[in-house]
Order: sequence, then C-alpha cells, then structure tokens
Amino acid sequence: MRGRSKLSDAELAEIRRRRPGVRASLACEGIYLTAEEEALFEQFDNERLTPDQRTERIVAFIRAQRLAKAPAAE
Repeated sequence: MRGRSKLSDAELAEIRRRRPGVRASLACEGIYLTAEEEALFEQFDNERLTPDQRTERIVAFIRAQRLAKAPAAE
C-alpha cells in the first residue's frame, strides 16, 4: 500500500465491515471508544486514508492527548 494516497471503494467497505467486530473485541477487553475517537475513525473513512496514514494520525492524536494531560512545566 505504500505510495498510494487513497483507499479503493472495496478496501473502505472491508474496513467498515470489520469495524463492529473490532468494537466487540475491544469491549471484551474493557476498552470503549469515546465519541471523539469514533469521529476520528469516521474522518479516516471520509478521507479514505491508507492504513499507514491512519497510523500516523492515531499516533499524533494520542501524543496530543498526552501533551494536553501533562502538567505544565514550571
């Protein structure tokens, strides 16, 4: 998938088809996505991001969350 900028219709359909199973698997582990996280995945779909692009965005999202929670340096 390297070098591609957008997912095909079939690839996007497969991701959407698998999403309920992924949610169920996460729930078995006690992990539930927030509305903000759900919106992030919807944004990925709308932009048809590749798996590598999605990974980059998730890493940036988590880093931003951690930075927001970090105590201010004195």
